Amino acid sequence: MTDMPWVMLGTMVALALVTLLLLVLRTCIVRRGPVFSRGELPAGLVACRAPALLLEPAISGLLPVAYAQRTQRVLDCLGWYPQMTPALWVATRVLHAGLAASAALLVAGPHAWGLVVMACAIGFMSGGMWLRRLLQERERQISRELPAYLDLLTVCVEAGATLTSGARLIVAKAPATPLRGYFERVLREVRSGRPRAEAFVHVAGMHGVESLSTLANALAHAEAAGMSLGQILRTQSEQRTAERFARAEKLAMQAPVKMLGPLIFCIFPCTFIVLAVPIAVRMLEAFRS
Repeated sequence: MTDMPWVMLGTMVALALVTLLLLVLRTCIVRRGPVFSRGELPAGLVACRAPALLLEPAISGLLPVAYAQRTQRVLDCLGWYPQMTPALWVATRVLHAGLAASAALLVAGPHAWGLVVMACAIGFMSGGMWLRRLLQERERQISRELPAYLDLLTVCVEAGATLTSGARLIVAKAPATPLRGYFERVLREVRSGRPRAEAFVHVAGMHGVESLSTLANALAHAEAAGMSLGQILRTQSEQRTAERFARAEKLAMQAPVKMLGPLIFCIFPCTFIVLAVPIAVRMLEAFRS
């Protein structure tokens, strides 16, 4: 009985610290994950590239064609292709699975095969989850920055410049972001001989972002109908700005629900520690006396 308050205190402190650590990791890694500029491989993939190259010939012949094409589109969208091919990406995931299984085998021992298999599966699936998270973060960044880029394009077009000149100005002046990579890819397609409207639609389809597809289709329709590009760009900018404010309002409405976890697992235990433990200690001292 005497040690009961201290056991409760230690349990609640450990629970609060673990929950706080998980929240910090989620904020730093999941929500604030880096969006790499086009052509830049993350350090983790660069470190695993050399051993994964040894597995690539064996895996390349086993990949289904549909899966390889889908993975290539994703890697090309991130700017990693051809440095990272679909077979090399799968080889990297297999390597991560082997490393996770080896770590589980060292920690749990040779008899915990269930844990080893689970660690192997988690190590393999974590690569796909991380890639999807990068794509989602990339789409959010593009949707967040698109109204400002459209405003700049509108000013350029209404000042007498062409749409290609406005895109060239964005590529020259804007920082290295996924949206600048989109305009850079469009300019490369135009220089290779593809019509401008078709280049916007083609590159938007490769990126798979709804706002870019809407913009590209609107520009293609305006050029086909002979409409004013400045008015189309201004309308698209207003719509994207309204969508950004709507997303911000939605996130603001979700904030109270997301605060329930930290409130229950961090703030309430600390408040209970401050209030209840001194009372329990004094009650025990009174019972002893």
